[in-house]
Amino acid sequence: MPSIKIEKQCKHSPADTFKRISDLLSNDKDLRKLDASYKAEFNAQNMSGSATGSMFKANMNVKEQAGGSKVEMVVDLPFHLSLVKGMVEKTLAKKLDEILA
Repeated sequence: MPSIKIEKQCKHSPADTFKRISDLLSNDKDLRKLDASYKAEFNAQNMSGSATGSMFKANMNVKEQAGGSKVEMVVDLPFHLSLVKGMVEKTLAKKLDEILA
């Protein structure tokens, strides 16, 4: 399976970062267009989450880092979607940049 790994650092607290990302993954219309059937689950205590859809599996976690927090997201795509890997990575990176700015 092709994987996409996105790491972002931001100045927000880990709790704030986790809230922003969980809101994004739960409610973003553009991400729903990529796979309308996906379900997202979050664990606020561990500041982690996962999303599973018909076309992908994703895991994310937020960790405290000096001056803010660090987000790590790993998305696994099936082989037949490896051609759109770049588009998925670009879309996710752009969305994360917007909410963490």
